[in-house]
Amino acid sequence: MISRQELKKLASHTLTDAYFVSLYLNVDPKNNPKDDWLLHFKNLSKTTPANLPAAERQQVNPDIERIEKYLYDRPSETKRGLALISCAARNFWWVYHSMVTFRNDMVIKREPYIKPLMQQIDIYQRYLIVVISGEQVRLFIAGMGMMEPVFYVTRPEVSFDRTRDGNTGDMGELRAQRKKETSERMMFKGAAAAIADIVQSEQIKRILLGGSEGARGRFKDVLPTQITVRVAGEFTVAGNAAEKEILARAIPEMRKVEEQFEKRALEELFHKISIGGGGVVGLSDVLTALQQGNIRKMYIISNATQPGMVCKRCGALTPPREHSCPYCDGEMQKAPYIFDHIIQKGIDQGVRIDMIENAPELVKAGCIGALLRY
Repeated sequence: MISRQELKKLASHTLTDAYFVSLYLNVDPKNNPKDDWLLHFKNLSKTTPANLPAAERQQVNPDIERIEKYLYDRPSETKRGLALISCAARNFWWVYHSMVTFRNDMVIKREPYIKPLMQQIDIYQRYLIVVISGEQVRLFIAGMGMMEPVFYVTRPEVSFDRTRDGNTGDMGELRAQRKKETSERMMFKGAAAAIADIVQSEQIKRILLGGSEGARGRFKDVLPTQITVRVAGEFTVAGNAAEKEILARAIPEMRKVEEQFEKRALEELFHKISIGGGGVVGLSDVLTALQQGNIRKMYIISNATQPGMVCKRCGALTPPREHSCPYCDGEMQKAPYIFDHIIQKGIDQGVRIDMIENAPELVKAGCIGALLRY
């Protein structure tokens, strides 16, 4: 799974004298019964460079050949989606295998094309999944259709003598139960400490709790407030369930949580606009706020495509225009993938970017909106 930190590092690569070739492929065997993705690549490798001047086509040929060799070697790590970014001139090579499919696309620009990756990160948010039973607590990081185990703790073994003081009746059973409860709480507290560390180190904002209702309830009793506020949902699953079953149970809950977050976020955006401040929508107003460094959070429709312009001198982004840069009077050049430039610039400014799948009101307003810093 790719993280926002990795994406920020990837977005930091910008060149003035060389190109990145970014390739995204749907390699899902269900959609490619005869390795049809190789044919899709061949088509893209012919049509995409054809839009470049002859000298620049020559410049990216080594990247096309490098990618072709990798694909025809049939990489064993292939899952459902494949992303490749190459810049042979800078000896740059980056590969990412995803459990979520990509739309087949090739983009050649001065920087890596990262919009499909941002879509996956945001639509498939990373969650910390905690599966609880009376015997163990298991922690997983899940996102983009994948799940990785990161920690587990078992209940400490506690010995007790039900016949202590010669009492083998109810008092002995009560002491045994209390020791069992004490050892369970020790396990829960150990898991809570691990959760706090993982949430901070991995910058995870959402937690799902799995297990029986009783186990979840007992576990929540020991969680500190800074952890409970991140619990976004719960689901029922056996404490010793296989990872595949846990993920299958968790995904519907994750989708429900994301829909709720999107709804509340857009309600906040349009409310601020309605009261006359704090938010903007539409490409022109968002780009103005981005140029001013005045965006706190940005919302973009995930499948939106729109052309724009970028200034060769200062890097300012604008909607399509016929005149020079409004900020430095520099020469403007076309940017067919303006939303990708917006994402990259937003990342540089520390903007939180959310990709939205289904928001007719935002589509009507131009497919993009933002909450302002001031």
